[in-house]
Amino acid sequence: MRKKITNILLIAVLILGGIGVFKYCENSRLSSSLTYYSRSLLDNKVKEIAEKHSNGDVIVVSKKDHLLYYCRKGLIVNGDKFGGFVYNFPVPVSLGANNNWTPVGNFKVYVKNEKSRFTLFLGFLGLYGIHGADTRLASKLNQLESLNPDLVYVTRKDQTRGCVAVENRVIRYLYANIGVNTPVLIMP
Repeated sequence: MRKKITNILLIAVLILGGIGVFKYCENSRLSSSLTYYSRSLLDNKVKEIAEKHSNGDVIVVSKKDHLLYYCRKGLIVNGDKFGGFVYNFPVPVSLGANNNWTPVGNFKVYVKNEKSRFTLFLGFLGLYGIHGADTRLASKLNQLESLNPDLVYVTRKDQTRGCVAVENRVIRYLYANIGVNTPVLIMP
């Protein structure tokens, strides 16, 4: 009798475990398809914005998705080579942390500062801007980037005071390609 109860319990555990695994797999597929769908919607929205700026450049930042898009002449930039790297947008960003919220709205690059405390700075509102790492880390990060082109240091977590931070190789590319008065759209 005891063996029969043990076998019934074992079968019940296996069935419930199987259902749990099935639900987990089903939820994983659903989650990844929702992520793909959400990203596809965002890409389409950015393409619409880019088309409105088809005569020039525009930067679009999605705070929700932690992504920065660079669009040139109505298209999202992909496959552009610069400084030994290939650039495909969007790229990840780090945003404001500890009650230092990154502003939302339509702005323009009003200053390009190569002598800021960050690896290059594209100011878009007061002290807010797009920048790389602190300059004291720049030479070490440049060396690490040359060894590993996919290095992620700046964007690994939100830690700015409201700015939009990108990897050093990305800010060098943007700084070289973007002029003052380039529109910057930051979406929630």
